[in-house]
Amino acid sequence: MDIAISNLFSDPLHPALIISKTLSETDIKENMRLPKQEIEYVLAIMGGVTAEELQIGKKVIISDLVEGDQYEVFLKYSDTKKKYTIGEGWAKLRDSLDLEEGQTLKLYWYQDFKIFVILNFPYNLLD
Repeated sequence: MDIAISNLFSDPLHPALIISKTLSETDIKENMRLPKQEIEYVLAIMGGVTAEELQIGKKVIISDLVEGDQYEVFLKYSDTKKKYTIGEGWAKLRDSLDLEEGQTLKLYWYQDFKIFVILNFPYNLLD
């Protein structure tokens, strides 16, 4: 899937499709817990996602447009814990991005391509 950054950002981003998560110690050591209100809005926009799918894990792609990498992860919902997480695939994503406790990860649901896009861009200041 070839997505150019210029194509993605040719229209303004819809703020409600951004999931922003400051990573906790638990997120780093285990699965990443997702903010309930934000992920439920995105799931409604995604459409067709069933409770059964979320119980076993809904496969989604998270794309790093800067590095050209894509990560296959599974969104899950636990009835017993009443929380949404990114489970399988999270460790690879976390380690590839060198994520640490206290950092904020921002994901944008790009409906046209049915993927999440990482909004954390490294940058350098120009002199």
